[in-house]
Amino acid sequence: MNLLDPVAPLRMDVQTLLSEEDGNEIVLLHDPLDIAFQDVAIDTDSLYILELMDGVRSLRDIHRLLGERLQTEIDMAQLIKFVKSLDDMMYLENTAYNEAIEFIESETRPAICAGTVYPKSPDELRSYLSQILAKANKRAYPANAIAAVIPHIDFRVNSDVYAQVFQAICDTEFDVIIHIGTSHYGWQDRFILTYKDFETPLGMLQTDKELIDALRERLSFEPTFNDIAYMPEHSLELHHVFLKHMFPDRDFTVLPVLVTSFGDFIQTERSPTDDECIMEFCSTLKSVVEESGKKALYLVSGDLAHIGKRFGDDYDAATQLDEVKITDYEIMDAMVRGNADLYFKRIADNQDKTRICGLAPVYTMLNAIHPGKGVAFDYAQWDDAPTGSAVTFGSAAWYPA
Repeated sequence: MNLLDPVAPLRMDVQTLLSEEDGNEIVLLHDPLDIAFQDVAIDTDSLYILELMDGVRSLRDIHRLLGERLQTEIDMAQLIKFVKSLDDMMYLENTAYNEAIEFIESETRPAICAGTVYPKSPDELRSYLSQILAKANKRAYPANAIAAVIPHIDFRVNSDVYAQVFQAICDTEFDVIIHIGTSHYGWQDRFILTYKDFETPLGMLQTDKELIDALRERLSFEPTFNDIAYMPEHSLELHHVFLKHMFPDRDFTVLPVLVTSFGDFIQTERSPTDDECIMEFCSTLKSVVEESGKKALYLVSGDLAHIGKRFGDDYDAATQLDEVKITDYEIMDAMVRGNADLYFKRIADNQDKTRICGLAPVYTMLNAIHPGKGVAFDYAQWDDAPTGSAVTFGSAAWYPA
């Protein structure tokens, strides 16, 4: 942040609610539109900062005036951190907020990874994806899977892990793909839907609006307030380009579902089976799809462990990769058994200390369709040595009974 640039003001629609925490009075910032990524608790002194953020004053101005008002030395680094956190969470009336409003009102979701994670040129992308798929042994497994768990690791880190699992669906007959993915950014609700179609360099991927309507009508609760979580989310997009490449002439739709964290169940030592909304969503999703008469393919987007310094651990991830591999194999074993409760238990037993990214979407799929025993394909680890961190990921598929 430039210290001399004007600081955007707090959005006019944000509510400031007085509350109490540990005997101290605090102010809770709440976004009634659910565009901001989470509620924010601040102390009453921080209200002075919000008052000074008028769209005209700079950080340097605010720093000086705040020090004069509180009659104390203000840490500029902490002030910058505070303002930046509000900016990152879209609490400020600025360009990011305006872009979010434009996204919510748009009928399509742009491909945000084109030109970085994968080529933007259609011809270059086709060639790139063909080279990835060619790495799979096509005769190793059947190619008519009805469900699959696929990573969303950056192609530039490891693209080989996508080859075998996408080849496992190349002969599958389907009219609709139930695409369930990790929500890394949205937190507004457990299940987040969108009516938007998805842009790719290879053409538009059409969302099944009729199925979404049917799902909403049958549920006893509203599954999401808005679809802002899709704006920065890559977990579904990295699958979209493969689907458009592999099935360029097939007439099919997608039913996208982002699932937010199950961390609250881990922390309170409860099972998702105790949550009526989760159970209702899973059973309703299955029944709505079956009653539509469409042939469905279930794809889940999720990775495995996230460990090391970048994720809040106090150790270098490289020292733990052998141990994490053992844990990952146990989790993948439970997953391919097709048992949602066993899968959750394996992760909950160690308090999800490795932060399994695919927990929520994989559980949703397993609980919804009970696919039976599957086949595990690839497993890999990315040791991001410069940051002392690592991400692990694997794939699996399930076949007709």
